[in-house]
Amino acid sequence: MQYVARILGYAVLVAVVPFASGAIGGKVGAGVGVGVGVLFVLWLWLWLPRLAHSAFQAGKFERAMRRYRLLGLLSTSRARTRAALLSRAGCYVALGDADIADAVLVQIDPDGLSPAEHAVWLNNRACARLAANEGAEALKLADEASALRPDVPALQHTRGLALFALGRIDDAIAVFDGMRAGGELPAFLEAERCRDLAKAWSQKGETAYAEDYERRAAQLVQPAAR
Repeated sequence: MQYVARILGYAVLVAVVPFASGAIGGKVGAGVGVGVGVLFVLWLWLWLPRLAHSAFQAGKFERAMRRYRLLGLLSTSRARTRAALLSRAGCYVALGDADIADAVLVQIDPDGLSPAEHAVWLNNRACARLAANEGAEALKLADEASALRPDVPALQHTRGLALFALGRIDDAIAVFDGMRAGGELPAFLEAERCRDLAKAWSQKGETAYAEDYERRAAQLVQPAAR
């Protein structure tokens, strides 16, 4: 019922604003009111989700988290509420707040998730387990997530991190290398991949490779720093 109430509330708002502004400013006011209503709908359904996702991809996790929280508060369906919760959990994981991420994830019933949502849920749990130094459990969850969505580089990244945490360096390098099989990655994720490859090659004593990947990572984060 809460979603129906929100939809009705938004519909009333979009309908009332042109009448109210028209009563004040005539036809011009009514036109402005219609424009405001259209902009609100576009902001809610298109711009706000894109802004949140863009902030996450850029590594601006606190900003992304605020936007995902707002999306959850304004959502008009269970699916959008779940998506906002999953994304918020991902932000908490990225910020190192594994306990809070777990608290968010337990609010979601995994049995009601689509395969894509389930993959994200598993991946977030895997990241939380990594933060808690539980590499074996993290790898198990990451394997399940990757099996559901083998085409998503971020899920492969988590799996590579779990392998690295377990000392399986060669396997981790193979996974990190495979992340770019589908094309270029977002700058933040590519920088993370390069840092992780630098650590992995350093573990193997290959300092030249490690330094090269460190340089690549530094070059990727420089524009964001400016």
